[in-house]
Amino acid sequence: MHRLLILAAVFGLAVIAAEAQAPAEPQKSPKEVVEQFYKMETEGRWLGPERWGELQDFLTDVSPWFLPGSISVLRSYAVGDARKDIGYGGVVDYQIEVDYFEWGSIDSFLNFTRARGPRGERPAAGEPVEQRRYETLNLSDRFVKKRASGDEEAKGALRWRLTWSASPSVDVEAALRWVAQMRDQSNDPALKYNAERTSAILRSLSAGTPLPAQPFSTAQESPSKVAQRFFDLESKATPDLWSELAKFFVETPKPQWNKVHIADVAGMGSDTNGDSTEVEVSTNSLGELDASLRLSNYPSMRMPLGGANACSGDDRFAFSLLLSDKQWEIGTDETVKELSGPLAWRIEDTSFEPLITLDTAIRYVRQVHDKTANRVVRTNAARTLTILKYYKRGKPLPDELSSGASGVCG
Repeated sequence: MHRLLILAAVFGLAVIAAEAQAPAEPQKSPKEVVEQFYKMETEGRWLGPERWGELQDFLTDVSPWFLPGSISVLRSYAVGDARKDIGYGGVVDYQIEVDYFEWGSIDSFLNFTRARGPRGERPAAGEPVEQRRYETLNLSDRFVKKRASGDEEAKGALRWRLTWSASPSVDVEAALRWVAQMRDQSNDPALKYNAERTSAILRSLSAGTPLPAQPFSTAQESPSKVAQRFFDLESKATPDLWSELAKFFVETPKPQWNKVHIADVAGMGSDTNGDSTEVEVSTNSLGELDASLRLSNYPSMRMPLGGANACSGDDRFAFSLLLSDKQWEIGTDETVKELSGPLAWRIEDTSFEPLITLDTAIRYVRQVHDKTANRVVRTNAARTLTILKYYKRGKPLPDELSSGASGVCG
């Protein structure tokens, strides 16, 4: 009898141990998880890196924290009921509709842009725009940590997890804190100027004052035409001619001439969504020039445009256009002057690396070579000119110039 009691006790302990090791039931329903996620996100909980690790309890994929390129500012949101879906192999997930009312968005330059509807429609006077998002949730105790070195699977609590997360959406109070923080961390006078304007808008919303109705007007020139006209001028401009391009920008441009891209242009495309347009330029790269006119990352031979090479047009550059009737000039003393004018598409990216054609590069390098007294710059310029002239003739580089060539497409 005693032996049986011992066996029973051991068996009981084994059962208890097995129960302790078994995964616990999820504590929250799919809808409750979404409600908790949106509450924490709209409060601005994850705008900084301090509490980023909490997302391991909400997402199936967790990327490293990075400063958001833009944030959406919401008046309110409503989480709908969960709809069960059974997929391939009997895998169960839930779809949840989230309706939210958006005032607008704040970009990395701290500009505030009014929200538009899904088809670009303008909101009613003083009202936010109603938007809709669908969240998908899977039941899992595992998530993926995405790192630069590769993905790593980790284990956490068994719960319903969102399979995707959009750019941050926050309430007005969180947006005010974020703008103030970005302003205080920056020395850019234009960004500080934008922060004050955006903060005034947010304080007005916080006090219950609706946004004024937007006047309806259109730009005289389409964004694609503005982008093409700008690029035609930029690609031919050397540093002494850049002042002529300032009119294309929302703020005084700051071209970074310590890294200049030389390229043949294969094509240009644009995508417009409301008051913003993304422009992408497809090119065949011919190398990069640094401040000492040293050429790097150049091909061993110039590829013909429109050829059968699989790499043709693979080097891509992008910039953004905003629809605005305002411009800001930054003086040498860093004072900011606001200018009003007709509504037009203007370039948002004020600090960037110039992109120039082969002919412009030859002219630029020759000018510097002939004027400089710096021996290193003259030596680099002479070698760079030799390489560029081979490209101009369509000839492959000789062995003594190919040592710095890189890439599989040239």
